[in-house]
Amino acid sequence: MTIASRRFVLRGAVFGAACACVAGLAAAQTASPPTSPTGKWVCPPCGCESDGKDFDAPGACPSCGMPLVPKAAGPKTKDSPAPPKAGGGA
Repeated sequence: MTIASRRFVLRGAVFGAACACVAGLAAAQTASPPTSPTGKWVCPPCGCESDGKDFDAPGACPSCGMPLVPKAAGPKTKDSPAPPKAGGGA
């Protein structure tokens, strides 16, 4: 193998590595973080002490290190019917 061919292979390898780095950075910048419908984040149920605690931002659980997940919106409540009147007898 001549020096010229070694340089050609080395240039190709460096160029390929540079392209891979740039592509990775571009993908990381375009990926938006997940959003939470409630604005709160929770630790997935794993049995740690932070189960059920709400957090204000995404990240890792301080107790177990698992990634926090968006807190689901609670079920919509319907207006409950008025209670029956007492003493409306026969």
